[in-house]
Amino acid sequence: MAKKKTNKIPKIKGSRRKKDPVITDQKAFDAKCDQPVTYAKGTKWNQNPELIYRYMPCNSCATLVSVGHDVVSSTCSICVQEMVDPPELSTQRISTGRPQGWHFMAEYVDKDGNVFHRGIEQPDLKGTIDPTKIEPKKRLRKKDKERARSHASAKLHKLKKKLQKARFKKDQKPIVQEIKKLQRIALGKFPKKFVFEDFMSK
Repeated sequence: MAKKKTNKIPKIKGSRRKKDPVITDQKAFDAKCDQPVTYAKGTKWNQNPELIYRYMPCNSCATLVSVGHDVVSSTCSICVQEMVDPPELSTQRISTGRPQGWHFMAEYVDKDGNVFHRGIEQPDLKGTIDPTKIEPKKRLRKKDKERARSHASAKLHKLKKKLQKARFKKDQKPIVQEIKKLQRIALGKFPKKFVFEDFMSK
């Protein structure tokens, strides 16, 4: 018999369940609070208008804040924002001088001789290996892609005619392989080692 799937979180051995404090007399607890407590029906968009919520004035600006049943004093979100400084956001990106994706490389050595294995620095190997040489990738322009696609479709037409004339399988097989490659290029799917100049010269 297969076990039934449940949404229950498995209990960790030795762990203790956190118990919330149980308030037996809510009125007596409200009287001991630092701020006066009021109860009213929900009016905000995220509150149910049929339910009654517990409210408490903010410590600094005295605006009513919806709080839980075990809260003693409260501070509203606006006052908290005024207390905390805004985050420092740098408008300009600071470049590390390392190429894109260097932390995914099996081994990368920067100009200073620092060695990294998958982004983790290896201080013992510093200065023992030559800096990694990275060749810039040649990106195809939109015009070149269109030219390559039209050139591939023209070559396809010639190869299909050649395939009809070929009698034997040994002659047909290389033509079929070339047709498959050209069909992918004609659809705009270029291989990784695609060189535009070499392709157009053929």
